[in-house]
Amino acid sequence: MPGLLIGGKHVLVPGVEIISPGEEPWATLHPSDGRTRPTRWIRQITLHTTKGEWPQVIKPGSGRDGRDRRVADFWRESPRQSAAHIVVDNDGSAVCLADILEVEAYHATVVNRWSVGIETYQEAGGVIYQAAIDSTVRIVVALCRALGIQFQIPAPPYHKQPLMVLSRDGGPATVGIFGHRDVTDNRGRGDPGDAIMSAVQAAGAEVFEFDRAQDRIAWRERQRELVSMGHKLLVDGVPGPGTVKALKAAGYPDGLYRQPRP
Repeated sequence: MPGLLIGGKHVLVPGVEIISPGEEPWATLHPSDGRTRPTRWIRQITLHTTKGEWPQVIKPGSGRDGRDRRVADFWRESPRQSAAHIVVDNDGSAVCLADILEVEAYHATVVNRWSVGIETYQEAGGVIYQAAIDSTVRIVVALCRALGIQFQIPAPPYHKQPLMVLSRDGGPATVGIFGHRDVTDNRGRGDPGDAIMSAVQAAGAEVFEFDRAQDRIAWRERQRELVSMGHKLLVDGVPGPGTVKALKAAGYPDGLYRQPRP
């Protein structure tokens, strides 16, 4: 069955055709491009574009497919240790190259241990097709629901520098959806660019200024409210597995405080 592979189970993403790991001979991560995850708590999604070019040109509709295989082949044949879990093609289809829960892919240095990497294909000249952006958002939503990652992103605009809470040590207490540009300044604004982050926000993502601890302040208040309702959890401002469990018990679908829009 096609779909994202998460903990040995296939997760379908409505509206997105996904090739699963091993479904095609090329649909696999090279062993040198990842390792077994050292944690079961995945707390971040990191968004990339394959070229990281800026400025970007967003073209309506879809473009020529087959780019996901091109990227997978390039990673597998390259001596450099670098790859992501998922590649989204010009036409909105995608490939999942490894079990997202079991495998740490080497896509964004310090956040690799606890993040999922998604590469959205970018043509020369900064071109990204709208179909690829739309599918990227659908995949993000599916991952948040499956993994209990809160649907939240850095507050725009991009300030031409990474977030301190991520760049220092990967942000072990930081939860949400980020761009590669929020982790390091090696790639810059075009990785993944503004359009993809804006599309995630338009789907209902909550925005926080993470370097001002707005997320921690808001989550402490929410955790206190859950405790007042009789749920047992640590009030630390970090929406980890205990908070997700309490949110589910309180009636929040998939343990997400902010629900994505269809």
